[in-house]
Amino acid sequence: MNLRMEQLERRLSNQHHRDLFLQTKHTLKAIDDLADQHRRFQAMQAISGVKIVGSEEALFYETLTEIKEQIVTTLEKTLNDLEHKGDKNYDKNFKDGVE
Repeated sequence: MNLRMEQLERRLSNQHHRDLFLQTKHTLKAIDDLADQHRRFQAMQAISGVKIVGSEEALFYETLTEIKEQIVTTLEKTLNDLEHKGDKNYDKNFKDGVE
């Protein structure tokens, strides 16, 4: 995912839409922070004797990964629409526009 984000940053800088990249980057960081807070809370719970359900933890982290993937995919689609703006033969990802 990091490589994809680097490629997107270069493409967005060329398109003068770096703000989209920064917003996505900040959103992904917020998700990572949430995962870290959850991990710390679960560690405190485990230390205090609360039984942690491994399958629920795995599902939580899988869901966060899927959310991050969807966010990056949406940014890629948005960038594709920006790059093909004005192209009548291009089938838009977002019919309501990107600007």
